Amino acid sequence: MKDSTIETIAPLLSALRGYEVLNEIRPMVFHLDGRNFIHFHEGPEGVFADVLLSTGRVHMPVSTESEQAELMDRIEEKLSTLDSHGVRKPQRKKTRHERDA
Repeated sequence: MKDSTIETIAPLLSALRGYEVLNEIRPMVFHLDGRNFIHFHEGPEGVFADVLLSTGRVHMPVSTESEQAELMDRIEEKLSTLDSHGVRKPQRKKTRHERDA
């Protein structure tokens, strides 16, 4: 993936890395409970995420801030659904700033 593409999704990657329940097994590939949960790739039309949601695997564009916000909303919904079923508590890891406060 090009450096410019990685820069585009850097805030999204940072947010995903903040969830204790997600494991980044390779750069830009995250697992949930040992299963492929989300990965990113680029195509001629932009950057995309393939993510496993309640409705199955979804292919979503993530080239813009609004597209990334939509993806994070869907991910947070998925993780909170798991929490409500007692599967796990999807906590976001504290940032260095939050830990020092």
